[in-house]
Amino acid sequence: MKYNDLMRDMSNKFNFRLEIVKFTREHGVSETAREFETTRKTVRKWRDRYETDHTQGLLDRSRAPHHIPHKMAEDKEAKIVELRERHQCKWGPYRLKMHYGLEVSENAIARIIRQKGLVKRRRKKWRRRQDLREKKAQMRAFEKMQVDTKDLKDIPEYYTQMVIHGLPKFKYTARDMALGASFFAFADENNTTYAGIFGRLVIGHLKKYGIEVKEMEIQTDNGVEYIGSVRKKQGLSEFEKVVAEAESTHTRIPPRHCTWQSDVERFNGLIEEEFFMCETFTSEEDFLAKAYAYQLFFNYERKNSWRDDKTPVEILREKMPAMDDQVLNLPPIRLERVLSSVPLGGYHVPAAVTLEYVST
Repeated sequence: MKYNDLMRDMSNKFNFRLEIVKFTREHGVSETAREFETTRKTVRKWRDRYETDHTQGLLDRSRAPHHIPHKMAEDKEAKIVELRERHQCKWGPYRLKMHYGLEVSENAIARIIRQKGLVKRRRKKWRRRQDLREKKAQMRAFEKMQVDTKDLKDIPEYYTQMVIHGLPKFKYTARDMALGASFFAFADENNTTYAGIFGRLVIGHLKKYGIEVKEMEIQTDNGVEYIGSVRKKQGLSEFEKVVAEAESTHTRIPPRHCTWQSDVERFNGLIEEEFFMCETFTSEEDFLAKAYAYQLFFNYERKNSWRDDKTPVEILREKMPAMDDQVLNLPPIRLERVLSSVPLGGYHVPAAVTLEYVST
């Protein structure tokens, strides 16, 4: 029987090796090697093992060395485990070695992390989204708002109309994380002056309806319109002053963590697709009127699939049944109109400005 035929018939390697030993006893090493299509060295190995340990010698043996002279000391292993746990299993081999000057290789640190069961699996993207959805559902209305500025000049369908009719170049947006409701306004410049006016406009509107803005967190990125120029020695930016006056909390996302602004960034994407890319405008007043119509549609009619297919106003009625629905109705305006009515030293938005816009 040839080697390949025997391997198909044998149930395991043990029986195959036992056949080699039996054949060797009758026919010798060289003949066995030819019959089983293997080397004489292999035949001798199984013959000698069988003679020494009988059937136990035909089992596979571990190839791990009995002595490892360069094996890591136990105290070093314990140190790596302690540092890994100290950082909630988030610091990897490279960072641990670099930060603490460990005198072992990154591969050795990774091996210890695996062996000690300190590998922390990353949550799947769908799981992170599910967790975030549940967290938003538990938030109070107007507990946290994300504020951002969008450059409108990079929208091809809008750019030509912007140049012809003198339409605004930037959009300031505030989106509530619990409701998904959004407020926005427009300006020709992106600076802290207009960001401050927009902040005062939104905060003043919410206070008008009895919202406790002192308990509200306002989150922004690190744009100069919100935090001021980092090159100048100065105090608070105009936007930060507005938030401080309202006694709200201003938080900034860490650098390179743009996903932390996902709610307001998602709204920027939606309004670009559903409004700026498909609407045509004949004048600035036509633009503002249609922008107001979209704002009403978004807050009162448009269902959000990530919020159980509910509109912002439906979620508001669940979370705050006694609240006036008009709290979600803040007409978008040109912030330049407000700036001309602002007295020096402050950012008071007179009621006449809002009424003038509504009449248009």
